Amino acid sequence: MICLNCGNRYKGNFCPHCGQSAKTKRLRLSEMMKNSIAPFLGGDNRFVRSCRDLFVRPGIMARNYLVGKRMRYYHPLQLYVYLLTAYAVISYVLGVSGSFFDDMTTLDFQTDVEPSKYASVDFILEQVTKITSNKLYGTIAVALLSVVPYRWVFRKCKVERQDGEAFALNHIEQFYTQLYHSCISLGLSILMLPVCLIPDSEDFLSSVFYAITFAYIIILYRQLTGIKWWKSALLCLAGWLLTILLLVLIMFLVIVPIGVMEDMSGR
Repeated sequence: MICLNCGNRYKGNFCPHCGQSAKTKRLRLSEMMKNSIAPFLGGDNRFVRSCRDLFVRPGIMARNYLVGKRMRYYHPLQLYVYLLTAYAVISYVLGVSGSFFDDMTTLDFQTDVEPSKYASVDFILEQVTKITSNKLYGTIAVALLSVVPYRWVFRKCKVERQDGEAFALNHIEQFYTQLYHSCISLGLSILMLPVCLIPDSEDFLSSVFYAITFAYIIILYRQLTGIKWWKSALLCLAGWLLTILLLVLIMFLVIVPIGVMEDMSGR
């Protein structure tokens, strides 16, 4: 065989140089459809395995990926994109609108307020809530902001590798861990979409959703580091509070100068 990707000559079903399949075909409609659903129904079963372990044993899944077992699961960012796509398609098919999850897909900052209110605590907290609840950019932003607080809070907790070495999570490993939690949040949103069709269910859904997602991050770090349940709960609560304080501080530094400039221009 001659590899169509790198030109290497070989025998077998896959190129040993670049890994491309020998059965690479021309791009047709059938190939496009096959490639579109391959991540969800692929023969390697990685998507099904990733989604299953994401909810059954999220911390063990994250630990396996971080210590080197990379072929068993999808990259957390790749998994997030697939779940985000599934969320968009399912919510469109169900026609879910005007619900608790409707605010999670839009960027809608208030602009029709008095400049003096830009510095108010209520206004800043409202913008923080809109950011943290957004599915497209909010969860990624929160994952990034959570890296430093959670790394500091869990700095004494070690993750063990198969060779016996134990290490504390660095910034990138913390970010991947937070991405796994974002995937859990998105997966729960998908599962709860049909419930959104029930009238007047927004308040109940929001309480249940945030309670379950917080419980999962406790489970995630408990399984990842092997610490006790109460310690994982306290450290996760501390990390969450520090993340929210950091986000409020950033929003304050961004919003207040805007209000001051608009107030000065109005005069």
